[in-house]
Amino acid sequence: MISSFCLAAAAGILVLLGIEFNETGAQVLLTTVVVGLYSLAMLCCAAVFSRPERAVGFLGTAVALASLIWTVILIWSEGTWEWDPVQILLTGITLTVAFCFLSLLLALTTYRDAFIRAFLIAALVLISLATVLTVGQFWNSSWDNEGFLRFYGIVLILAVLTGVITPLASLLRRRTSAAPAARPEADPPSAASAIDPETAAALVAEAQRRGISVAQLVAPLLRAGNPREADDELD
Repeated sequence: MISSFCLAAAAGILVLLGIEFNETGAQVLLTTVVVGLYSLAMLCCAAVFSRPERAVGFLGTAVALASLIWTVILIWSEGTWEWDPVQILLTGITLTVAFCFLSLLLALTTYRDAFIRAFLIAALVLISLATVLTVGQFWNSSWDNEGFLRFYGIVLILAVLTGVITPLASLLRRRTSAAPAARPEADPPSAASAIDPETAAALVAEAQRRGISVAQLVAPLLRAGNPREADDELD
């Protein structure tokens, strides 16, 4: 992916400098860009490889790879087709984008209580429905009417909305639930609670009289070595 984008960037710079490419050069440049984009899509699908939903990532990677092969064939093919190859191309692109969206959504939604699961299920259903409707338009022109387009637009808006809100809500809910659990660790018990109050007060008073801290006062007693040396340091 990195190599493809670097080569495409270099070719773009050469074009801006006035260097023209022939038909083969243009095909090579287009192939490089396509490989980079589909590699990015596979990287998005790989986000769930280590999660229980890894099947979505594997299927998305397979769809992206098949769509990549078909796109490269169309770039380099000069023959005629008995059927419209663009329909298959658009179908592959749509399915690839859908699987990328689903994989990223599942990977980012790490905290899942009942509220987040409801949003996640709604997002998955709406994204799947939007994908089916999009692919259906490529293969069935009779769907192209005003009522269908309005319904299709509503589904797309809701799919994007739930797809964006779900991971954000998951992040906020995780932080909210983790905050109370962290409070007891933030305030560890004081050292005075482990000894009786009179001894603690005496240690504090003696440390104040000597102008040192309580830790410095008791440090000689805790050192390993000759106890008589510790007593001499206290004196």
